[in-house]
Amino acid sequence: MTTADAPSPLDPVSPTLEPLFRLVIRTAEPVSVGETPSGAHTVAAVSGGLLTGPGIDAVVQPVGTESRLVRADGSSSYAIDLVAAAEEGSEVMRLTLRGFLFGTAEVIGALDRGDEVDSATYYFRGTLDVSTASRTLGYLNRALVVTSGARHGSDTVFDAYLVT
Repeated sequence: MTTADAPSPLDPVSPTLEPLFRLVIRTAEPVSVGETPSGAHTVAAVSGGLLTGPGIDAVVQPVGTESRLVRADGSSSYAIDLVAAAEEGSEVMRLTLRGFLFGTAEVIGALDRGDEVDSATYYFRGTLDVSTASRTLGYLNRALVVTSGARHGSDTVFDAYLVT
C-alpha cells in the first residue's frame, strides 16, 4: 500500500494510548544483592503508595518488591510486583511492572541520590500486567498496558496507558 492508497479494511488498526491511571509507589531502602553475572542487582520492599484514575482509587499495600538490575552499559531493567486495593476492599489488583530505565551517568547518579531530575532527561518505560477478580476492572486482565515512569526520591510514579 502506498500513502496515496486508501487504507484497506484488512490492514491492521493503528493503536492509540488511552490514559488509565497514575500509580505512585513508595519503597524501603534497597538491599544490594551484589554484582551478579547479569549486573548489579538490588531489591527493595514496596511500602505503600496510591493508584488513582477515572473509576478507581486504590491504596498500594505494603507487600511486594521492586527489583532492579543495573547492566554493564549503565541501563537498568526493573520488575515490580505489588497489590493495590480500594479502601472498601472490593477492588483488589495484583500489578506486575517490567521495563527499562536509562540515561546519562550524571542523570542516573542524581536519581540514585534522590535528587529531583527532569523526567525528560531519562527513559523510563515499561509494561504492566494486571490480575483482578473485580467485575468493573476485569477488562484489564486481557489488556496491553504500557507505562511511562519518573522517580522522585523514594517515590516512583508511573502513568499507565491502555493500548487500544
